[in-house]
Amino acid sequence: MKDFPMSNPAPEIALDHRPWWRHMNGYHWFVFIMAIFGWLFDTMDGQIFIASRSIALKDLLSRSGGYTHEYGGYVTSMFILGWAIGGLLFGSLGDKWGRAKTMAATILVYAAFTGLSYLAHSWWEFGIYRFLTGMGVGGEFAAGASLVAEAMPEKARAKCLGLVQAFSAIGNIIGALLFTIVEKRWGWRMVYVVGAFPALLAVFAFLKLREPERWVKAKEAAKAAGQDANRHLGSIGDLFRSPCWRRNTLVGLALGISGVLGLWGAGFFSPELMDASFLMLPEQTQKKIAAVARAHGAEEHRNAIAAFNQEDEQGYVALVSRWLKPADRVVSSSMLAAPKDEAGAAEIEALKKKALATPLNAVQKAQVHALLAKALAPKAMTDLKGWWLILQNIGAFIGILAYSFCATRLGRRPAFLFAFMIGWFSVAFTFYSFHEVNQLWYLAPLLGFGTLAPFGGYAMYFPELFPTRLRNTGTSFCYNVGRFVAAAGPYTLGQLSRLWEGKYETQSFRLAALAVSCSYSIGLVALLWAPETKDQPLPEDEKAAAP
Repeated sequence: MKDFPMSNPAPEIALDHRPWWRHMNGYHWFVFIMAIFGWLFDTMDGQIFIASRSIALKDLLSRSGGYTHEYGGYVTSMFILGWAIGGLLFGSLGDKWGRAKTMAATILVYAAFTGLSYLAHSWWEFGIYRFLTGMGVGGEFAAGASLVAEAMPEKARAKCLGLVQAFSAIGNIIGALLFTIVEKRWGWRMVYVVGAFPALLAVFAFLKLREPERWVKAKEAAKAAGQDANRHLGSIGDLFRSPCWRRNTLVGLALGISGVLGLWGAGFFSPELMDASFLMLPEQTQKKIAAVARAHGAEEHRNAIAAFNQEDEQGYVALVSRWLKPADRVVSSSMLAAPKDEAGAAEIEALKKKALATPLNAVQKAQVHALLAKALAPKAMTDLKGWWLILQNIGAFIGILAYSFCATRLGRRPAFLFAFMIGWFSVAFTFYSFHEVNQLWYLAPLLGFGTLAPFGGYAMYFPELFPTRLRNTGTSFCYNVGRFVAAAGPYTLGQLSRLWEGKYETQSFRLAALAVSCSYSIGLVALLWAPETKDQPLPEDEKAAAP
C-alpha cells in the first residue's frame, strides 16, 4: 500500500533498464555538477569552522578569559540557529522565486560572511558572522536538492541526490586540507578569507542555471487557477493543512533533528576531542614542566618554576588544574573561571600563584610525566586535527554512499534504521575510547561513516515527501527547522562539560558527548511513521488533495 498518492511511472520508463547516467543529457550534467559544487563549498565552509573553532576562540578569549568548550558551544549554536532561520527564509523563497536563483543567492551569502569572519575581534563578533554564514548554508541545501530532484530524469534522480550529498564529504576534506595548510602558515583568520572564494560560483549560477520545468508549470498552474502564486507556492502553513503533508513534515522533522543533533552536538566536536585527549604545549614549555616534575624538594621546585615565562606559567597552571585526576589537582579548574569582578580576579591570581608554588607529590609527578609523554606541540596538534578530519570525511563519503546503496535496494526506511544505529554507536564508542594518536586511523573514519550516513537520506528522502509547490519549503523545513532544537546540542555539550568538570575520572567532555549521542533514538522512533518512497515518482499535489 502506498503511503501517499502518486502518479504511476510511465511503462516505457519503468521498463527502461539503461544505467542511470545514460538517461542524462548535457544540461542534466551541468545542473548536477553545479549542485555538487554548491553543496561541496557549503560543507567546506562548515569544516573550516569546525577545524578552526577551538583555535579561534582561544585567540579571541585570550584577553577576556573563558572556558573554550563552553564558548565553542555558544558559537556553534549561533551557527546552527542561523542555519535554521536561513533555511526557513530561503526555503520559502525557493518555492516562490525559483530554485536556481535561490541557490545562487545562498552561495553568495555564506561565502561573503565566511570572508568577513576574518574581522572578528571577540567571540560574539565571531558568533554573529557564523550566524549570518549559517543563514546562507541553511538555504543552499534545500534549493540544491529541489533543483536536482526536479531537473533530473526519474531513473537518475535518487542516484544524483545521493551523490550530491556524498560529495559534501569531499567538501569537508577540502576544508580540512585548507585548515591544515593555511592555518599553520598564516593563522586561522586567513582560512576564512580563502573560504570566501565560492562567491564566484554564485555569479556563474545566476548566469547559466534555469528553473526546472516542474516548478515553472506549478507556478503557471497557480496563475491559471486564479491563485496568488506567491501565497500558493512555498506556504509553510500548507505543510500542516493536509493530513498527508502534515505527517510527512513531522516525520521528516524528527529524522532531521536526530541526525543533526548527533552530528553537530557531538560528531563535529572531534577537534575538541583532540584537545581533550592530548596536552598541547610548545616543546620548550614541555621541557620546563618536565624539569618541575623531576624536582626534589621545595628549593628545586622554585628554581624550576623561576625559569618559566608567561606562556609556560599558563600551560603549567592549566596542567595541574585540569589535566591531573580530580583528586590530585593542585587547584580546582572550576575556580579558575573568568573573573566577574576585581575581587574575583584577585582570587584567581592567588590560586594561580598557589598552583605554581606548590611542589608536586610522587603521584602528581607520575601523572605529569605520563601526560608529557603524549603531549603535542601546536603544529603537531594542527596536523593531527587536519588528518583526523580528512579521515573522518573519507568515512563520511563511504557512509553516505552506503546509505544510498541500501536506500535504492532495500528502501529508505531500512537505510535510515541502519544509519541511526551506526551513528549512535560511532559517537559513543569514539568519544569514550579515543586516547592514543594511532587510534585515529580507524576511529576517525568510523565517526564520519556513522554521523554522516543519515545525511545521505535527507538529500534523497525529503524531496520525495512533498509536492512541487512545497518541495523546497518542505525539504528546508525538515532539514533546517530541526536545527532550532538541534542548536541545543552544542550548547548542552558545553554546559555539561562545564557542569561535570572535575567530578568524574572520565573527562566531562567525553561524558557530555555520550549524553548528546542519545539523540539518535529520536530518529529510530520516528521511523515507525515514515512513508516508504522507494521506486515511487515525486508526489503530485493535485492527486494528494483528492479524497
